Amino acid sequence: MIRTVLIAVSCVLLFYSFPVPGIPITFPPESGTYTGDYVLIQEPGRYTLENNITHNYPAGVIITSSSVILDGQGHHISPAITGDPSVGIWVTLQDSAGKPVTGVRIQNLTIQNEVTGIYIEGADSSEFPWGIDSSSDQSVSDALASDREIKCSDVTITGSRIGYTSKDLKKPVIWQSVISENEEGIFISGGSPDIRDLTIAENTGSGIHLVKTNGGVITGCRIEANQVAGIHFDHATGTQVWNNILDNQVNIKNTASDGIVLHKTPVSQTNIINGPKTGGNLWVQGGVPVYSSHKIPDADQDGIGDIPYIESGLIDQYPLIPSGTGFALPEITDPEPVRVMTPAPVSTPFSLITGIHAIITGDSIPTEMRAGNSYKANITLLNDGSDNWLDSHSVGIRAIGDTAQWGPEWMPVPPGINSKQSYTVHFEINAPKLPGTYELSYQAVREGQGVSVTFGRPHKKVVTVQ
Repeated sequence: MIRTVLIAVSCVLLFYSFPVPGIPITFPPESGTYTGDYVLIQEPGRYTLENNITHNYPAGVIITSSSVILDGQGHHISPAITGDPSVGIWVTLQDSAGKPVTGVRIQNLTIQNEVTGIYIEGADSSEFPWGIDSSSDQSVSDALASDREIKCSDVTITGSRIGYTSKDLKKPVIWQSVISENEEGIFISGGSPDIRDLTIAENTGSGIHLVKTNGGVITGCRIEANQVAGIHFDHATGTQVWNNILDNQVNIKNTASDGIVLHKTPVSQTNIINGPKTGGNLWVQGGVPVYSSHKIPDADQDGIGDIPYIESGLIDQYPLIPSGTGFALPEITDPEPVRVMTPAPVSTPFSLITGIHAIITGDSIPTEMRAGNSYKANITLLNDGSDNWLDSHSVGIRAIGDTAQWGPEWMPVPPGINSKQSYTVHFEINAPKLPGTYELSYQAVREGQGVSVTFGRPHKKVVTVQ
């Protein structure tokens, strides 16, 4: 169910053409293959979801009007049947009068198990059965040349073939969201993307795939455990990539791209490495970021921690700029003097993530146990985001899979844990009766305010039971 909030006109499903080759489809559908519940927004205003949307129609929400705010209020959008071509939210290129759709904001919702979670239409949408290639249409060319403004924030997209797709939008904006466990996280073709403060994790393809983009920024993101590449630059130019954590087997993949900038001069910011620039694109060791407390050198003052990093036995297994990527380190013609910094304590690393975020930093679980015995243990959770945790956030630690048989499955953290503070959860752990080697797995999780978010990779501990 959906309702308008700031306008007097109610949300009426009027007639709108959504062409399918050989099968003309209209809104609302009277008959044919594509039937079922969906929401059509074709008037300006603020709309809020009052319930979850499970749609049989190919798209769950279709926005064909400018000046629309869609607030999901934490609700979910998903298809009734997975596997069929489907889109959670489709934003059209033009409205019914042929004018470009602009001034659209999508926020505070979760999309699951779609072919594409959010689809921002461009000139060619023919990858879908109902899509068309209208590249030769003059009104389409005019719409593409306009400064359409479409922004997504505080969205979670999981289980989809592609989480977020933008075609031919001059400035795609996606902020403060979680794009995880999809085949590909974000696909942007054309434009100058503005990607900030995201968690992009465990996608089987690339976390971010930029095709023929020009300029833009990727910053404040945690990009980890993506199987093909953390960021794939594909014939892209001029993107600034700074202040991110990357932990992927290939962090940056380059296909005929140039002008990628991997640092930014600080403005009232703390350096992550020991040099005059922020840089901040860091690798991690076992899921724990390598922070300035480890004294990462920056001998050439390029704003990127020198690699490979081998001090104190730490080795960068996944270099930020692996050999063969085609990227050269930027030249500094007039370097600033290196500032002497006091390393931060290991227990208080530099916070990179804007918003609510958590990471497990350690535990006291014994590595050896006697079969059938009980032990006192603890796990420490760090608030490494910028926001203080409230009771409504419901941040805690979840035991994954068989680990729940060893002790509590859910261990909540009390409210009032401020940014950069840690909290240690104490619990009792029970060794199984069967000797052997076991791997325990715990995950930092947020369950409050109608959302469920996992933070980073699971924290694992190998235990030998005798």
